[in-house]
Amino acid sequence: MSNDNRKPTIAIIGGGFSGIFSAIRVKKELGIQPHIFEGSKDFGGTWHLNTYPGCACDVPSHLYSLSTDLNPYWSKKYSPQSEIHDYMRGLVDKYDLRSNATTNCEVVKATWLDDERRWKLDYRNRLDPEHELQTVYYDVVFVAIGSIRVPKVPEQFKAFEGTVVHTAMWDSSIDFTGKKVAVIGSGASAVQAVPELSKVASKLHNYQRTAIWCRPRGQYAYSALTKFLFRWCPLLMKLYRLKFYLIVSRQSLIARMVSRSLVNAMKKRILKQGRPDLVKKLIPDYAAGCKRIAVTDDYLEALCRDNVVVEKSSITEVHGRTIVTADGNKEEYDILVLATGYDVQGFLGNLTVQGKHKQTLNDSWQDAFPEMYKTTCINGYPNMFIILGPSSILGHNSVLTMTETQVNYIVQGLKLMVKENLVAFDPTKKAQDKFVAQLKDDLENTVWKKGGCNSWYVNKEGDVTANWSSTVTRFWIKLRKFKNFDDFNIYKE
Repeated sequence: MSNDNRKPTIAIIGGGFSGIFSAIRVKKELGIQPHIFEGSKDFGGTWHLNTYPGCACDVPSHLYSLSTDLNPYWSKKYSPQSEIHDYMRGLVDKYDLRSNATTNCEVVKATWLDDERRWKLDYRNRLDPEHELQTVYYDVVFVAIGSIRVPKVPEQFKAFEGTVVHTAMWDSSIDFTGKKVAVIGSGASAVQAVPELSKVASKLHNYQRTAIWCRPRGQYAYSALTKFLFRWCPLLMKLYRLKFYLIVSRQSLIARMVSRSLVNAMKKRILKQGRPDLVKKLIPDYAAGCKRIAVTDDYLEALCRDNVVVEKSSITEVHGRTIVTADGNKEEYDILVLATGYDVQGFLGNLTVQGKHKQTLNDSWQDAFPEMYKTTCINGYPNMFIILGPSSILGHNSVLTMTETQVNYIVQGLKLMVKENLVAFDPTKKAQDKFVAQLKDDLENTVWKKGGCNSWYVNKEGDVTANWSSTVTRFWIKLRKFKNFDDFNIYKE
């Protein structure tokens, strides 16, 4: 890139919410048409890929949407997957993002060429049976693939000889009617899928390593009048959104103090179904908030059905279509549903990222704390920015607020880079170390660290690598202004 204020070329890897918002802001604020590389056949990310029965968001719809593009037409307080996906595709069409995007395209390697001061991207077309690599070059790369993307498939379940499906790779052609089904897991996808699957399965066993805290969803539909008012009075819709922001923020702050009320509420729901035998099984023994609290009106109720069995004993063996547990129980199933979540620490998956000193991000972060500066950029990886990667996920609130904050911060930096005729920048090791040290210190006192549970927030070494350490408001304060390049190495032509 020459030093005549020429605008940089920009690639965005990922077509989910992070990639969509990044592209919108880059077009609006920088006047640059970025190129989006999306591995699936359509935009949407998580909301394109996750289509299991009952899939929905556990954050109120009016909060789980872009602040720049509020939607007055949400049908319910918590919207289903299909409606969220439609909203995202509407954004893609509104901002004409398809015209400069490649779908069914997997970027397998990003290499920083220090002599040329640009990134080399190697990708393959998934529709090409030969999978031949193609190469392109860009000045700037946004990695917008997100942390919730690589399905976790425990090795022991690969031996199952019946039908196997992961909630993140759902096959809608599978017929569960009258079948004996095993659902592995008690996280968000299990909470949503079990109530639906148990309606049609002859028998459903839910294997839970740990119970999950639940609170009522309180679902309701929006009337035509409400949608009309939101459409023609945007301020009213913004105030309504703010209400939800304040509610969920408050919930996160008092999570440690609400365990008793959650116990009482969950116990009441279970006893109402006439199942006192399940109280001990279904109420967690770890601090509320240590894992994400499930928002559900029907999961506990579904577990109390006559055709549902809650299995707490650990699985020791899988052979044929039989699952054996530590207590000696053996059960044979037609279908195995893996609601086992994602490999958050290995979120890069097949994407290898090689930086300035020939090191790869994959090796640097393997079994180690993922060190970044302000959760967006990394020392030794100039002009590469990660959205919703390590240390930016939430145990509460809407991650889209985090996305917007990160992208706005990065775009400010790129504006300044163009203005000062620079070709690249990355954080200094000193600035990054200072940020990481403070982040780790703040995380030490969180419920994720001290709550007594094992969660996907934490890596094998016991470090909380996924989550931001404080409130969304504090995150916004830290990233709201890209002032100068004092904390950065700068690169000129």
